[in-house]
Amino acid sequence: MTTAALVLDFYDDSKHEMMAKVAMPASMRDTNMSVLTSEQHDHLSDADFGLIVLTKRAAVLRKYPVNDPGNAWLSGQYFQHTHDKLAFPARFVAAHFIKKACTAYGVPSSPVLDAYAARTGEVDVESNTFVEGSESRWMLQKMAERELMTKQADAAEVNALMELPNEHFALVIRQSDGSIIRKYAMPDAVHVKKAAKYFTKYAMDLAPEHRHRFAVAVQARAEDFDVDLSDDEMLFKWASIDWNRHVHAHLEQRKSLLPQNEGARQVLDKLASAIAESQTTPEDAAKALQTLDDATGLSRYYDRGLTDPFASTMDKHAEGWSKEVDGHILTEADLRKVASSKKLASYLGEAFAGQFAKNPVEIFESLPAPERILIKQVSTGEA
Repeated sequence: MTTAALVLDFYDDSKHEMMAKVAMPASMRDTNMSVLTSEQHDHLSDADFGLIVLTKRAAVLRKYPVNDPGNAWLSGQYFQHTHDKLAFPARFVAAHFIKKACTAYGVPSSPVLDAYAARTGEVDVESNTFVEGSESRWMLQKMAERELMTKQADAAEVNALMELPNEHFALVIRQSDGSIIRKYAMPDAVHVKKAAKYFTKYAMDLAPEHRHRFAVAVQARAEDFDVDLSDDEMLFKWASIDWNRHVHAHLEQRKSLLPQNEGARQVLDKLASAIAESQTTPEDAAKALQTLDDATGLSRYYDRGLTDPFASTMDKHAEGWSKEVDGHILTEADLRKVASSKKLASYLGEAFAGQFAKNPVEIFESLPAPERILIKQVSTGEA
């Protein structure tokens, strides 16, 4: 689905179905809530919107109007419910400008909006314009900025690194033009430990198809140097080659997202049969699932309610699971409690809440930081 077809703000919500879920606080009751006509909407300047999207077809979409207090507040509430439909870097752009308007007008924002706005330093937000399709370039740039070796290596070290084989890097990315990008060199035990710590902290910022590859490479180099990585649970989970016990549920979820694509549904059924009859391995199944997701467009939902292929097929679950989020330790019991409440659906939608209830740990692990913070706030009663 293209951005143009998405319901993102109040003016996309023609039947006001999402508006029915928005509760107006007492502080807003005396605020002028003027609804723009189509003509008024068209005559606003680009600066009066939280997000301007330049689509792949050269169309210009203006979303989340912030021209007055009422519309700024509405845009903040709609962002709470629709942000997961946006490309990841576009969320930071929209959050920055909607939050800026809410603050200027002195109107409330929303928990997810606040979480994204607080992290806008991760994206170079110079204007409210986002170019559709620029996500991959943003990801590679972000990876480059966090390169473990860049600030430490002198010229001699750089030359030495160039001599290393691909197997001595945590991540090797082959571009469509044939070029190769190598990241996170591991020439010795010290750098193996640094790469493992980096993965523990930033695994969910990597592209889904790179997480397993990164973890396996670090684990292999750790064995070369006899490095103890027993404390790096995240690394071992993503390097796992065992089957995910919920793999068939993940295949069924994809079928539910492709009700009209009979060909793709048949492929998923064949893959399910191959898994049941032990005719494939978790890694091969993950690669097949990656191909299907790319072909059907499901890959755009990764980390937004749909578990990526490697996490779907390989065991990423740990007994006694817990995670520190915003200074608070969440347990699996906390996640299941959140899943059983009605608040999660009100913030992130019924479809997301339904999937979260089935596999709370795996889905939580796939979410970006703002959604994790929101779930923590629901668990602690802050939201």
